[in-house]
Amino acid sequence: MPDVFRLLENDHRNVESMLDELAESSPGPERQQLVDKLASSLQLHMAFEEEAVYPLLMSLDEEMEQEAEVEHRLAREGLTKMAELLDAPGFGAAVEMVKAGIGHHVQEEEQEAFPKLRSSVDADTSKRLTADLLQRKTQAGSLPDDLRQASKSDLLEMAAEAGIESRSSMTKDQLVAALSGS
Repeated sequence: MPDVFRLLENDHRNVESMLDELAESSPGPERQQLVDKLASSLQLHMAFEEEAVYPLLMSLDEEMEQEAEVEHRLAREGLTKMAELLDAPGFGAAVEMVKAGIGHHVQEEEQEAFPKLRSSVDADTSKRLTADLLQRKTQAGSLPDDLRQASKSDLLEMAAEAGIESRSSMTKDQLVAALSGS
């Protein structure tokens, strides 16, 4: 089963992709939908990190945890600004501001925070965190989209952990459906 940190890294890739799409977008309903999707994805991701991951980070590196909290606040402010400027000049600048802030945050998490956490979190805690994140994504209805972004290898690992029969003969789409409960 992929660890919780790999799932969070997958979220990072999805957010980066959405921000790239927004940077190229034109005013209209598609831009609005993408901003809404980005906001809901980031809200779930940041809430999970703040409630479940950052308390663990606090015990390892208080300064790193505090900086991560500040960066989340700045990302929320950036999302608000993007929503305000949705059809106005300056939207692209707001997107670039959010991209830069999130890019910095992601780099610190993936190169510093997550490696520290991976080496200090025991297997039971990692499994609990992974199950918690997957449950939150399922409740929010975002799990199928997130699973489609995962590699087939990761899906096979998750299916094995979930005890899904005949998983080795399933296609990627079948694994996504089985893991999504659909």
